[in-house]
Amino acid sequence: MIKNVVFDFGNVLMPISIDKTWNTLQELGATKELKEQTAIFNAYEKGEITSKEFLTQIQPFFFRKIFLGDLGNAWNAMIDTIIPEESMETLKRIKKDYRIFLLSNTNALHIKAVKECSGPFTYKQFLTQFEKHYYSYEVGQRKPDSEIFEMVLKENDLKAEETFYIDDSSEHIESAKALGLETWCFDPKMDKITDLDKVLSKLHS
Repeated sequence: MIKNVVFDFGNVLMPISIDKTWNTLQELGATKELKEQTAIFNAYEKGEITSKEFLTQIQPFFFRKIFLGDLGNAWNAMIDTIIPEESMETLKRIKKDYRIFLLSNTNALHIKAVKECSGPFTYKQFLTQFEKHYYSYEVGQRKPDSEIFEMVLKENDLKAEETFYIDDSSEHIESAKALGLETWCFDPKMDKITDLDKVLSKLHS
């Protein structure tokens, strides 16, 4: 029986547009090599470098010198909306019957943008719905590595077979499955988080 639900953030509980960020960076003059800098992106998501260090490290991958502030704004272009009310209502409903957690690959700049878009009150209200939240840059681990899933399970005394994980990345879903979690590979174009009650009911039937 499912007793715990772990949510991804972007494109599950809040819409984001990665393409919008890349388009904005290209408008600033990003070279094609920028997309290949996965080591820098991963280091930033794991909190191994600061926001200033991150922006400074990607600065050379532009045809001209770009101010760090403009780079930061472009990086955050994917986040331009508030946390949806339907997500908040779903969390409030689900937490009545399940222990719920947030697990997200993210970084300091993106979380700052979320706070600014939604406002401090709404953002705080959002976080308080979860028993605990895990942001990759705060815990030093990132998906799809098994360590971050194991951290959530161990720290909260959760059994994998009693835990349901929702993510829009098939790679992350496969990692969770390998540890024995039940999963939902969420398609933001087709699925709605408000259908979570129905999805969970099918698991219990």
